[in-house]
Amino acid sequence: MGNGSESKETSSKINESNSTSLTKIPQVTENQWKKPLRKALVLVNQNAGTGNARDKVFRLISELVKLDYEVITYPIIPAKNITSENIIREYKKKVKLVACIGGDGTLNHVVNALMEATDKGKTSIPVLYIPSGTTNDYAKTLGLSGDVTKIIHGVKKSRVYRLDIGSFEDKYFNYVAAFGAFTNVSYATPQDQKNLLGYLAYLINGVASAPASLQSRHHLKVIHDGASEEGDYIFGAVSNATSVGGFKTPALADASLSDGLFEVILIKAPDALPDIGEILMAAGDGNFDNPHIKIFRTGEVTFISDSDMDWTLDGEYGGARKEVTVSVIPKAIRIYAED
Repeated sequence: MGNGSESKETSSKINESNSTSLTKIPQVTENQWKKPLRKALVLVNQNAGTGNARDKVFRLISELVKLDYEVITYPIIPAKNITSENIIREYKKKVKLVACIGGDGTLNHVVNALMEATDKGKTSIPVLYIPSGTTNDYAKTLGLSGDVTKIIHGVKKSRVYRLDIGSFEDKYFNYVAAFGAFTNVSYATPQDQKNLLGYLAYLINGVASAPASLQSRHHLKVIHDGASEEGDYIFGAVSNATSVGGFKTPALADASLSDGLFEVILIKAPDALPDIGEILMAAGDGNFDNPHIKIFRTGEVTFISDSDMDWTLDGEYGGARKEVTVSVIPKAIRIYAED
């Protein structure tokens, strides 16, 4: 009987001990991980440029986690409908930051998706852009090198550009809407060539398409600021950057990205084909005494052509239009600056 009593007493102590250990509240240390209360969306176009986007992905995710973001990451795979537009449409009310790693075309899709997600005409979600494309015109204008450390410092210090964008009927662009000679090179160049050769791929395809590009001309009526002009043009661009297609010209050197104005460059078709080379050289050198070249600044311009005309928006195919009005949306987007 005594042994039975002792056994019950021992059992009681064990149960008591277990009960105590289960209800004991663990101490919370200062460095204990807690689930972040805010989310960041990271979109990766690993095929952009020479395909070096993937090298920066883990570094960026790690730095954002250190800033107390829960990071949601997607690769861009258009063939599977995994696009910036579809992803942002799903997460627009759930994230506080959208990061994209890719080229200027990738950023174009992100900005279009963010603009479609708002009814205020301006985006509230800031964009972290790490360029890894072929020419990175817009990134160069913004002074973005693609250095993860520098852009994270910018995020920490809340260094944000509030920038103008362009409205192109039902689409948007960040830095250029263009037609005419060579403007199809960026979207017509095969991606595998871009990955292998980088900017050289653009040059090769540009030279190959030169005869057809330079002989192509469009009869247009151009309307802006209460005035209009009409003629045959081989090239036109509505720009908000200091370089277009990898080339810099003094005409764009003083371009401001938040003044409510775009720079418009128009090149009229000469009577003699050999004169085109001289005209293009003059435009590249910033010599606008040439009667075939016109540049002006405006907040809105309308192009009316006799037939459908192909456009490129930030290096992406923008569709064919007979008539289109291009206008500025002042300070519509927020993009983090490097520090």
